[in-house]
Amino acid sequence: MNQKVTSKKGAPIRNIPSEVLSPSDWAYFAFFITLTAFFLTAFIFWTIIPFRQMHDYLSYLQTGRIQKIHQSDSIFFPYTYSQRVIRYEYLRHLEEGAADVRHIPLLDNAIEKMKESVEIEGYSPYQYIRLSRALEKKVEILHDPSFYKQAEAYYQKGITLSPTRQEAIYALGLSLIRQGKPRAKEAISILKGGLDKTIPVSYFYLALAEFNSGTETYSDSLEHLEYFFNQVPVNPDMKVARDLYEKLFRFYYAEKDKPRLIAVGTRLASFGGEGVAVYRQLIDSVNHDIYPPVDFK
Repeated sequence: MNQKVTSKKGAPIRNIPSEVLSPSDWAYFAFFITLTAFFLTAFIFWTIIPFRQMHDYLSYLQTGRIQKIHQSDSIFFPYTYSQRVIRYEYLRHLEEGAADVRHIPLLDNAIEKMKESVEIEGYSPYQYIRLSRALEKKVEILHDPSFYKQAEAYYQKGITLSPTRQEAIYALGLSLIRQGKPRAKEAISILKGGLDKTIPVSYFYLALAEFNSGTETYSDSLEHLEYFFNQVPVNPDMKVARDLYEKLFRFYYAEKDKPRLIAVGTRLASFGGEGVAVYRQLIDSVNHDIYPPVDFK
């Protein structure tokens, strides 16, 4: 209903609605404002903020300004969907680049950032593997073996999260091998649990653990190494593979174990490089049951 308003002289001035908005209109208006605010906030949080965080992170990283990343709160807060990638890559970069004690504060900062990430969304075993490797890097730099225990705990979390994920099993096995002979025996058990004929490299890692466990498991190590190379002729690590076979050759040469010597020498010769002619000559001698003195140094 409209009211007619007049001037003092009685002339109408204008018509004014008696109700600008009805109660039901106000409810719709409030809902519209709330919905608009929600979508605007979501748009900012899901696009602008994570884009800015990633842009700043990459910009500082590419220009070598790691300290700026370390000091920047805006890159890591608020926790947007881009954070898992940023924190993972930040830790990876520092873990792979750390060389001495000067890098420890930055590495510790990246470790803490990753710990926060796994608390919020720790559903990838790779996050735990990366954390463990960073902690092992601290062992390497600080010569403090206590960090192995922390690393092992995160490796175990990764395995628990994805029991069939081979990478986590291999990573823990290699960590145990690095800790010396007693832990290498534990690594054998863990790596046997991940043994899979469809994944030949699982035999290589098991062989590495068996070799490091002691001479009593050298024969098992050789058997699994040969299985691997018969399936996949490409080395996962040429330096490690050559070193293993050279040490096995020396051991079996001293033992005069003809069958294993021929197998090891033949494989060494197949690797190519320096020493091929020497190993072929030794294999020929062994085939005739001749073991000439050799200075393996």
